[in-house]
Amino acid sequence: MKKLKVEIGWASDGTVSAMLENDLFAGMGDTVEEAIADMKTGMALYRDTMKEDGRSYPAYLDEACTFELEYDAVSALKYAREYIKDTKLSEMTGIPAAQLGRYANDKSKPRPAQRRKIIEALHHFSAAFASITL
Repeated sequence: MKKLKVEIGWASDGTVSAMLENDLFAGMGDTVEEAIADMKTGMALYRDTMKEDGRSYPAYLDEACTFELEYDAVSALKYAREYIKDTKLSEMTGIPAAQLGRYANDKSKPRPAQRRKIIEALHHFSAAFASITL
């Protein structure tokens, strides 16, 4: 089974994008799952159209594949700043608030371990609100 790398990002309006690394396939949605589903739909449409036209296309489009998600910490931080202050996120991640600011303003790039801390903290933060029932 082929593993494909997908970069997940957030737009300023809160929508999520999923972009396949090293290829032109992408999708958008309100959630990561919706963005990936949209991307898969585009991949299938492309494959089917190319088949109908008798043209070549990447072989992996006929195979079962899994997706390895890589989150864009910069866009996630920019989006999250509308809801959580850098100081609170600093408490949750152990990353200094000033450093989070540099990441959010694209002045420096977080290492993979830092990206993971940021995304996990944002998931933890949002999970508390997702569990609220009215």
